[in-house]
Amino acid sequence: MILREISNASIILSLFRYFFRWLSPLGQRMNTIYHNSQVFRLAKGFWARIKICFKYSFLGRITETKQISSRILDNSKLVQHLFNSYKKWKEKIIQLLRFSSTAHLAEDTKKDFFSFPVRTISTILITAVTINVIFSLVLQKEISLWGWLIRGLFLLVAVSGLICKADWQTIKKNSIFFKKL
Repeated sequence: MILREISNASIILSLFRYFFRWLSPLGQRMNTIYHNSQVFRLAKGFWARIKICFKYSFLGRITETKQISSRILDNSKLVQHLFNSYKKWKEKIIQLLRFSSTAHLAEDTKKDFFSFPVRTISTILITAVTINVIFSLVLQKEISLWGWLIRGLFLLVAVSGLICKADWQTIKKNSIFFKKL
Protein backbone atom coordinates (compact mmCIF):
# COMPACT_ATOMS: atom_id res chain seq x y z
CA MET A 1 0.00 0.00 0.00
CA ILE A 2 2.75 2.44 0.94
CA LEU A 3 4.70 1.58 -2.22
CA ARG A 4 1.53 2.07 -4.29
CA GLU A 5 1.05 5.57 -2.81
CA ILE A 6 4.71 6.43 -3.39
CA SER A 7 4.57 5.21 -6.99
CA ASN A 8 1.36 7.20 -7.63
CA ALA A 9 2.83 10.38 -6.12
CA SER A 10 6.29 10.14 -7.73
CA ILE A 11 6.87 12.56 -10.59
CA ILE A 12 9.75 10.55 -12.07
CA LEU A 13 7.75 7.33 -12.12
CA SER A 14 4.82 9.19 -13.68
CA LEU A 15 7.10 10.51 -16.41
CA PHE A 16 8.45 7.01 -17.04
CA ARG A 17 4.91 5.63 -17.29
CA TYR A 18 3.89 8.44 -19.65
CA PHE A 19 6.96 7.86 -21.81
CA PHE A 20 6.44 4.06 -22.02
CA ARG A 21 2.72 4.48 -22.70
CA TRP A 22 3.40 6.56 -25.83
CA LEU A 23 6.62 4.91 -27.00
CA SER A 24 5.17 1.64 -28.32
CA PRO A 25 2.31 3.13 -30.40
CA LEU A 26 4.68 5.79 -31.72
CA GLY A 27 7.16 3.12 -32.85
CA GLN A 28 4.41 1.12 -34.55
CA ARG A 29 3.10 4.23 -36.29
CA MET A 30 6.58 5.24 -37.49
CA ASN A 31 7.16 1.70 -38.80
CA THR A 32 3.85 1.79 -40.71
CA ILE A 33 4.64 5.20 -42.19
CA TYR A 34 8.10 4.06 -43.24
CA HIS A 35 6.88 0.88 -44.92
CA ASN A 36 4.19 2.80 -46.80
CA SER A 37 6.58 5.52 -47.92
CA GLN A 38 7.82 6.06 -51.44
CA VAL A 39 11.45 5.99 -50.24
CA PHE A 40 11.03 2.47 -48.83
CA ARG A 41 9.43 1.23 -52.05
CA LEU A 42 12.18 2.81 -54.17
CA ALA A 43 14.91 1.37 -51.96
CA LYS A 44 13.29 -2.06 -52.04
CA GLY A 45 13.04 -2.03 -55.84
CA PHE A 46 16.56 -0.63 -56.17
CA TRP A 47 17.95 -3.39 -53.94
CA ALA A 48 16.16 -6.08 -55.98
CA ARG A 49 17.65 -4.68 -59.21
CA ILE A 50 21.11 -4.49 -57.65
CA LYS A 51 20.90 -8.15 -56.63
CA ILE A 52 19.92 -9.14 -60.18
CA CYS A 53 22.71 -7.08 -61.77
CA PHE A 54 25.28 -8.20 -59.21
CA LYS A 55 24.43 -11.86 -59.70
CA TYR A 56 25.65 -11.89 -63.31
CA SER A 57 28.63 -9.55 -62.87
CA PHE A 58 32.27 -10.45 -62.21
CA LEU A 59 31.92 -9.68 -58.49
CA GLY A 60 28.77 -11.77 -58.29
CA ARG A 61 30.48 -14.75 -59.88
CA ILE A 62 33.60 -14.49 -57.73
CA THR A 63 31.51 -14.39 -54.53
CA GLU A 64 29.41 -17.45 -55.40
CA THR A 65 29.57 -20.30 -52.93
CA LYS A 66 30.72 -22.96 -55.39
CA GLN A 67 34.38 -24.01 -55.35
CA ILE A 68 36.73 -21.61 -57.15
CA SER A 69 40.02 -22.79 -58.60
CA SER A 70 42.67 -21.72 -56.12
CA ARG A 71 45.52 -21.52 -58.67
CA ILE A 72 44.35 -18.12 -59.82
CA LEU A 73 44.22 -16.80 -56.27
CA ASP A 74 47.52 -18.44 -55.26
CA ASN A 75 49.44 -16.72 -58.07
CA SER A 76 47.89 -13.31 -57.47
CA LYS A 77 50.29 -10.71 -56.01
CA LEU A 78 47.39 -8.75 -54.53
CA VAL A 79 46.00 -11.78 -52.72
CA GLN A 80 49.45 -12.65 -51.37
CA HIS A 81 49.97 -9.06 -50.19
CA LEU A 82 46.57 -9.01 -48.47
CA PHE A 83 47.23 -12.37 -46.86
CA ASN A 84 50.67 -11.29 -45.58
CA SER A 85 49.32 -8.01 -44.20
CA TYR A 86 46.50 -9.95 -42.51
CA LYS A 87 49.04 -12.25 -40.84
CA LYS A 88 51.13 -9.26 -39.66
CA TRP A 89 48.10 -7.47 -38.20
CA LYS A 90 46.94 -10.67 -36.56
CA GLU A 91 50.33 -11.18 -34.91
CA LYS A 92 50.41 -7.55 -33.72
CA ILE A 93 46.94 -7.83 -32.21
CA ILE A 94 47.83 -11.11 -30.50
CA GLN A 95 50.99 -9.54 -29.06
CA LEU A 96 49.04 -6.52 -27.78
CA LEU A 97 46.38 -8.71 -26.21
CA ARG A 98 48.96 -11.03 -24.67
CA PHE A 99 50.57 -8.19 -22.73
CA SER A 100 47.46 -6.08 -22.22
CA SER A 101 46.36 -5.27 -18.69
CA THR A 102 42.72 -5.42 -19.83
CA ALA A 103 43.20 -8.99 -21.06
CA HIS A 104 44.78 -9.98 -17.75
CA LEU A 105 41.91 -8.32 -15.89
CA ALA A 106 39.40 -10.22 -18.04
CA GLU A 107 41.21 -13.50 -17.34
CA ASP A 108 41.23 -12.80 -13.60
CA THR A 109 37.52 -11.95 -13.69
CA LYS A 110 36.80 -15.15 -15.59
CA LYS A 111 38.76 -17.15 -13.01
CA ASP A 112 36.85 -15.43 -10.20
CA PHE A 113 33.53 -16.27 -11.84
CA PHE A 114 34.62 -19.89 -12.26
CA SER A 115 36.12 -20.00 -8.79
CA PHE A 116 33.05 -18.59 -7.08
CA PRO A 117 29.97 -19.70 -9.07
CA VAL A 118 27.61 -19.09 -6.15
CA ARG A 119 28.68 -15.44 -5.98
CA THR A 120 28.15 -15.06 -9.71
CA ILE A 121 24.66 -16.55 -9.56
CA SER A 122 23.88 -14.36 -6.54
CA THR A 123 24.91 -11.22 -8.40
CA ILE A 124 22.73 -12.15 -11.37
CA LEU A 125 19.81 -13.00 -9.07
CA ILE A 126 20.04 -9.69 -7.16
CA THR A 127 20.14 -7.76 -10.43
CA ALA A 128 17.17 -9.66 -11.88
CA VAL A 129 14.97 -9.26 -8.78
CA THR A 130 15.83 -5.56 -8.47
CA ILE A 131 15.01 -4.87 -12.13
CA ASN A 132 11.78 -6.87 -11.78
CA VAL A 133 10.68 -4.80 -8.78
CA ILE A 134 11.56 -1.51 -10.52
CA PHE A 135 9.62 -2.43 -13.67
CA SER A 136 6.68 -3.63 -11.58
CA LEU A 137 6.54 -0.26 -9.83
CA VAL A 138 7.03 1.78 -13.00
CA LEU A 139 4.42 -0.14 -14.97
CA GLN A 140 2.02 -0.30 -11.99
CA LYS A 141 1.74 -4.08 -11.90
CA GLU A 142 -0.02 -5.32 -8.81
CA ILE A 143 2.12 -7.72 -6.81
CA SER A 144 0.42 -9.89 -4.23
CA LEU A 145 1.75 -10.71 -0.80
CA TRP A 146 3.05 -14.05 -2.08
CA GLY A 147 4.87 -12.28 -4.92
CA TRP A 148 6.63 -9.97 -2.47
CA LEU A 149 7.42 -12.94 -0.23
CA ILE A 150 9.01 -14.88 -3.10
CA ARG A 151 11.02 -11.83 -4.21
CA GLY A 152 12.19 -11.36 -0.63
CA LEU A 153 13.23 -15.03 -0.40
CA PHE A 154 15.17 -14.74 -3.67
CA LEU A 155 16.95 -11.65 -2.35
CA LEU A 156 17.72 -13.39 0.95
CA VAL A 157 19.20 -16.40 -0.86
CA ALA A 158 21.16 -14.12 -3.21
CA VAL A 159 22.62 -12.01 -0.40
CA SER A 160 23.61 -15.14 1.53
CA GLY A 161 25.20 -16.48 -1.67
CA LEU A 162 27.42 -13.40 -1.88
CA ILE A 163 29.02 -14.46 1.39
CA CYS A 164 29.69 -18.04 0.18
CA LYS A 165 33.32 -18.73 -0.76
CA ALA A 166 32.89 -22.24 -2.17
CA ASP A 167 34.65 -22.93 -5.45
CA TRP A 168 33.38 -25.12 -8.27
CA GLN A 169 35.31 -28.23 -7.20
CA THR A 170 33.89 -28.08 -3.68
CA ILE A 171 30.34 -27.71 -4.97
CA LYS A 172 30.82 -30.56 -7.41
CA LYS A 173 32.27 -32.85 -4.74
CA ASN A 174 29.69 -32.11 -2.02
CA SER A 175 26.51 -31.68 -4.06
CA ILE A 176 23.98 -34.51 -3.96
CA PHE A 177 22.57 -33.37 -7.31
CA PHE A 178 25.94 -33.56 -9.08
CA LYS A 179 26.71 -36.93 -7.49
CA LYS A 180 23.51 -38.38 -9.01
CA LEU A 181 24.50 -37.13 -12.46
